[in-house]
Amino acid sequence: TNHEVSVRGGTEKLKVLASATYFDEKGIVKTQDYSRYSVRVNFDWTLNNIITLGGQTQFSHFERNDGPNVFDGVKSLSPLANIYTPEGVLINRPGNDPQQWSPVLNLTEATVLYKKNRYLGSYYLEAKLPFDFKFRSNFGLDVGPYSDQRFYGSRSSDRQGGNARAEDGGDTRSMYTWENLLYWNKTLGNHTFGLTGLQSIQEEKFEDWRINVLNLPYESQLWYNVGSSPTISSVNSSFTKWQLASFMGRINYTYKDKYLLTASARYDGSSRLSESNKWVMFPSAAIAWRVSEEGIFKDSDFLSNLKLRAGYGITGNTAIDPYKTSGNLGFARYNYGNNNVMAFYQNEMPNPDLSWEKTKQYNAGVDFGFFKNRISGVVDVYLQNTSDLLMDRQLPQASGFNSVVYNIGKTRNKGVEVTVNTENIRGNKFSWSTDFIFARNKEEIVELYGGKNDDVGNSWFIGQPLQVYYDYNFLGIWQLGEEAEAAKFGSSFKPGTIKVADTNPDSKITAEDRVIVGSTRPKFTASMSNYFKIGNFDLNFFINSSYGNMLKFDRNLSFNGRYNSIKVNYWRVTEYDANGVAMASNGSNEAPRPNNGVENPAYRDAMNYFDASFIRLSNATLGYSIPKSILAKVHINKLRLYTTVQNAYTYTNYPGTDPESGENFNAPMPRTFLVGVNLGL
Repeated sequence: TNHEVSVRGGTEKLKVLASATYFDEKGIVKTQDYSRYSVRVNFDWTLNNIITLGGQTQFSHFERNDGPNVFDGVKSLSPLANIYTPEGVLINRPGNDPQQWSPVLNLTEATVLYKKNRYLGSYYLEAKLPFDFKFRSNFGLDVGPYSDQRFYGSRSSDRQGGNARAEDGGDTRSMYTWENLLYWNKTLGNHTFGLTGLQSIQEEKFEDWRINVLNLPYESQLWYNVGSSPTISSVNSSFTKWQLASFMGRINYTYKDKYLLTASARYDGSSRLSESNKWVMFPSAAIAWRVSEEGIFKDSDFLSNLKLRAGYGITGNTAIDPYKTSGNLGFARYNYGNNNVMAFYQNEMPNPDLSWEKTKQYNAGVDFGFFKNRISGVVDVYLQNTSDLLMDRQLPQASGFNSVVYNIGKTRNKGVEVTVNTENIRGNKFSWSTDFIFARNKEEIVELYGGKNDDVGNSWFIGQPLQVYYDYNFLGIWQLGEEAEAAKFGSSFKPGTIKVADTNPDSKITAEDRVIVGSTRPKFTASMSNYFKIGNFDLNFFINSSYGNMLKFDRNLSFNGRYNSIKVNYWRVTEYDANGVAMASNGSNEAPRPNNGVENPAYRDAMNYFDASFIRLSNATLGYSIPKSILAKVHINKLRLYTTVQNAYTYTNYPGTDPESGENFNAPMPRTFLVGVNLGL
């Protein structure tokens, strides 16, 4: 359900828009749904010939029921087992399975509720000053409390017959941004000059809290009145704060509206970094030539627009949690004599030398239009060299820490982005237009820790993308007749076991045989939208696609060694001769043979990497606009009826629930049908 109402009005000096929306969506899982309502007011007010002010105020509230994920439990539950008793009561362990608690119980015995109120404000004041100067001040505010409440009853899979557990927690986030800009623009004959100065500050404060309790006196209280619990498992709270300050200067120059030059310098400081590395200068420059404004093209019916662009700039990133330069403290309680003592310890390795992650980008582009812009588009090519990447570096266990944020090394991104817009047919009763977008990007690691050596532990390799899968190359299942070849690699390799590549080759399967089997980065993405208008009917649809990326899907999780005969087409011997010698197998290359007492066979992960390329019909909408001759009789300006289907169809070979929902067995993207009305008075 999605409803929106808006009202627009005002005077010559004061313009106001107010709107209200309501959205409600039921999830695929019974205990999962989402609802949101919001109100918004925009205004622009011209006080006099000098001062203009305005802004946007929006308040929203959402609630999301997000019950526990039942998918993992359902896919490993025997389909032959009853989940209800004859009396209709849910069974704790269907089929008396000692390892499987009924995931269906989570639908009635567990509740997870998220709620948030959010206030967004964006306001400005603009003043005209003498000598062609103009001042503008922008202020933005984002504030909202958030609650996270959870209850797990005694029969939920979390508790499995134990005492009920409840959690009550939440957080408050407040962020503001304040920008002050001074402009100067002047045209002298064929020359146009522009100067811009900027000063801005940004600050965010975040605090959260959580209490976890056991042994509730009665389960119907859920997470309310947690103080009545005799057992408090944990109480936690935290506070973080970060700030960003910036100064910027920019100059623009245009000659005859054909030749354009822009140069700027930005000086940014971040509180997240070390004292000696907080402030950095980021320069940029760009040039452009409007070729279509030259005399020989100015009145051309063929060339409507042609603009050549080139630029260079450096940008920075400090998107890490605060306090990584000093590390965080953890605490623990223990008994010392007759006293309960609290001890503090460092639970995170600090890095006092953290600095900005910097990206140098070179780009060139073409804006084009032909036949009065019936064919138009943009082509951009770019090269990005990023240094001092801010990433988590895995540490050896002997360090006492799992990881540390580190300025890792250098990467290179290069690619092309193409946008083409066409008006295929232009008519009063029938029109058809198409938008097409194509993007190809190649990412590679250039340097790590100041050198060219790979970091196998983090799966980082010179010349490869940052996110790759590094594992054995799966070749299938060893079959009958391959006993001698399999035995070369050891006694554990025999028909029915997993076959992986000996990439050395040294007739041994060791860690050195692992290779890069794929990357989560696609080779390219493409999308296309079409819009048709036939009389009063309109039809539009959007198709998006991704090619060449890989995802890991653990299709054999809990399959091997449990219910194999009904879960997967596993390898097995099916015929024997009179002497008991195996004669044939089913030849499956999907899953290894069942092995008593072994649920996770050797090299199992090698089976679980899949091509996640896809083509998706993401959206299709059919609408009908009531003729204005009819609407005029009832004093209505516009009335359009429409129906939409979202996530209509997906073509992919990825065996998971959805190629865009990430690895493994996540909730699939729902297919949604909408019916709506656009009304204008």
